[in-house]
Amino acid sequence: MPPPPPPPSGFTFTFSPSLSDFNVTVGDLLQVRQPHVPLLRHLATGALVFSHDDHILLIQRAPDDSMPLKWEIPGGACDLEDETILHGLARELWEESGLLMTRAVELVSRDVFLTRGGNTVEKMSFEAEVQVPSTSERPVVTLDPQEHVRSLWATEEECRAGKVSVGDEEVNIDFTTENQKRVILDGFKRRKERREV
Repeated sequence: MPPPPPPPSGFTFTFSPSLSDFNVTVGDLLQVRQPHVPLLRHLATGALVFSHDDHILLIQRAPDDSMPLKWEIPGGACDLEDETILHGLARELWEESGLLMTRAVELVSRDVFLTRGGNTVEKMSFEAEVQVPSTSERPVVTLDPQEHVRSLWATEEECRAGKVSVGDEEVNIDFTTENQKRVILDGFKRRKERREV
């Protein structure tokens, strides 16, 4: 399956007022964050996409990529060319899943880590709403086979157990990192908390 075409020109999204700090350029956020994380040079985003029936989108990395065949949420590096951090989130979500972000809901996690190459990265993971066809409860995912080979929708319990039922098949979910699993479970927790308010 070929990667998704470029996003439609002029597509727009909204964001919660609590995310206004991320409606800035990569350079501006790096300037703000570097006094707190002195070696920080790179920013990344992750998108937690939930279906109406409370399943989260997981994608499996390609066998020739780093962390082969491990599972994660869509996301990746912010580019200096991204209009804002939130535009970087929307771009990465589109490139990795073919889904158009309609709204950035909330920040779920903010983590700093070192890459294998020794670069310090801050990854911000956001809950994101996407365009859903009216005839479908779940959006149709289009993967770039150079990056990801499979997608599925998982419940909180399935993510916690690391096993997802897909028809008659039980798929073992080995996350890229334990932190990725924590972020996903935090996303489910925050959704529940919002409903209880």
